[in-house]
Amino acid sequence: MGESFDVVTKCTSFTLTEQFMEKFVDPGNHNSGIDLLRTYLWRCQFLLPFVSLGLMCFGALIGLCACICRSLYPTIATGILHLLAGLCTLGSVSCYVAGIELLHQKLELPENVLGEFGWSFCLACVSAPLQFMASALFIWAAHTNRKEYTIMKAYRVA
Repeated sequence: MGESFDVVTKCTSFTLTEQFMEKFVDPGNHNSGIDLLRTYLWRCQFLLPFVSLGLMCFGALIGLCACICRSLYPTIATGILHLLAGLCTLGSVSCYVAGIELLHQKLELPENVLGEFGWSFCLACVSAPLQFMASALFIWAAHTNRKEYTIMKAYRVA
């Protein structure tokens, strides 16, 4: 913590390989050993949004099939996929916050850097509850339609 590093305060892009590099116990010191917690938090916060996006797209495809087939079971599956996507988004946000807090314990912020969360972080925080609400709506709609379908079937039999 007592060492001073040259701090670059401009944005730089990382390649895919650089995204998965190990994080070290003392940032910038390759001889200090690998910090596994920060390494895997970084990897999770990079991969979980892609998993969430894949689950959402798969859920949309199943939802389209539900409309075409006029079946209730794909609607429940769509709700479950939205729930899993929301959990992935929430996990990604949590991994990001935990990784940043661990990094701030090791390094102090430069003088001209505020260290605040940006607009994309706020969007991610809003998107997780919206995915949970979409999940609840899909599951509720499937459950409600199943009751009405059962009543209609009983009425036809009578």
